[in-house]
Amino acid sequence: MQLTNVKRAIAATLVASATLFSTLKGDEGFDSRAVQPVPGDRWTYGHGSTFKEDGSPVQRNDTINREQADKLLRKTVTDKYEAGINRCAGDLMLYPNEKDVLIELAYQNGVKAVCSYSIIPKFRAGNYEAGCASILTIDKLQGRHCSRPENRYRKDGCKGLMNRRERQYKSCMGE
Repeated sequence: MQLTNVKRAIAATLVASATLFSTLKGDEGFDSRAVQPVPGDRWTYGHGSTFKEDGSPVQRNDTINREQADKLLRKTVTDKYEAGINRCAGDLMLYPNEKDVLIELAYQNGVKAVCSYSIIPKFRAGNYEAGCASILTIDKLQGRHCSRPENRYRKDGCKGLMNRRERQYKSCMGE
């Protein structure tokens, strides 16, 4: 259910929305000091950034303030994730919310992963509902399929992942 006054446009002409940045900030939170969200994972700081502005990886004891984190998020999303989505899906006709969801998925899972998901071919075939629905199949966390009944409500991240995927699905559908 898309807004009636908004039309699909060539994806490469659409830019990440303010809503996307607010969503990423809300999902990622803010850490002024480097943290490892999951043991053995990369160090992150700010709004989940794994790399500093100079391109070097975030290391233990690195710090960032909120203003720097906001600037880094905007630059990273625009230069890395939005640009990456444009390379694999820039020719598609998308609503702004569909493009935002692709960028958000790329921020969380990487551009290469998103470009290999079934969303892109389904969108390319004009099957937007199926493309959006396929977001719910991106359900792996630490080797577990979080959408499976036995994992769905685990408190070790599966519940949060599936809540995020359901929100992304609804956003993709324009709800």
